[in-house]
Amino acid sequence: MADVVAGLAVFGVVIAVGWLLVRTRAVPADADGVLTRVCFFAATPALLVTTLSRADLTSVLSRSTAVAVAAELAAIVSAWCLHRLVLHRPTAEATIGALASGYVNAANLGIPVAVLVLGDAATIAPILLLQLLVLTPVTFTVLDAVTRRGNPSRLATLTLPLRNPLLWGVVAGTAANLGGVNLTEWGGGHPAQGLEMLGRVAVPLMMLALGMSLAGAPRPLRKPAPEEPAPSSQGLPVRLIQSARQDQESQAAASTSHRGAVRRSALWLAVGWKLAVMPGLAVAIGLAAGLRGTQLLVPVVTAALPTAQNVFMYASRYGAAKDLARDAVLLTTAGFVPVVLLAAAILR
Repeated sequence: MADVVAGLAVFGVVIAVGWLLVRTRAVPADADGVLTRVCFFAATPALLVTTLSRADLTSVLSRSTAVAVAAELAAIVSAWCLHRLVLHRPTAEATIGALASGYVNAANLGIPVAVLVLGDAATIAPILLLQLLVLTPVTFTVLDAVTRRGNPSRLATLTLPLRNPLLWGVVAGTAANLGGVNLTEWGGGHPAQGLEMLGRVAVPLMMLALGMSLAGAPRPLRKPAPEEPAPSSQGLPVRLIQSARQDQESQAAASTSHRGAVRRSALWLAVGWKLAVMPGLAVAIGLAAGLRGTQLLVPVVTAALPTAQNVFMYASRYGAAKDLARDAVLLTTAGFVPVVLLAAAILR
């Protein structure tokens, strides 16, 4: 337990450094985007290749990781039903709400946390595959159909995962493992050294990028800007104009208040589902699958990971529930540490 707390404290320091770099203007406000792309296209794929090439694949494809996958699917499907049928959100907004409730940050935070708490980054690979090969194409298909704002090409949607370097990192590492390829003996060991170098910077760059992104993030639950009343017509009596303006302002205030209440309900449902219900689902499914003690750590810690930034990207692309996605990412990122610590304290 002490080593987990110490490790998370180190993560916190690195995140704080990233936050300070932006707040003190030592780096540009958008520097997190550059670091994120470096991680996405180079460092994280290299880390996945080196980790999976020498991992014990029986632990990667185990009951624990299967439970983690099942918990994520159960959380997303159940959350969608609540957002759509109970809160009566439109299909696009319910889809974003469901993703905010269960689509975990498997790459940027999942890999560092897996290394720290579980001792092996390879355990996150099945979740990455689920998100890249199943959840992302299904999400784009649904949002394309209901909003008509995305890429109309079904071929582009279906082949999107094939353009993701994380997928190829998983595939290359697994292929090397299954083929018995020792990367240190291939090409004189120089390619392996390059991959190791890139892989070692992945985790610190992810933490720095997270801190930088938090420095410029808007405050959660901020009130939307008030709507301006429509201009009055010329030639009407002053009293009639004032009365009509007051009616418009009252209706606008009531409408804004109602939208704000629905938005807050959807947000807290997503945050609570992500940080409490999804880990609970992981425990319930894990116990039903015969997992006990430390075996439950993999699905529970994976389920406790915060909402992925990808959800905000999807919401922005399709113009659906952008505020909910943004605030859910921030709040679950701020709140996931106690859940991980509690899981580690009970199950380790």
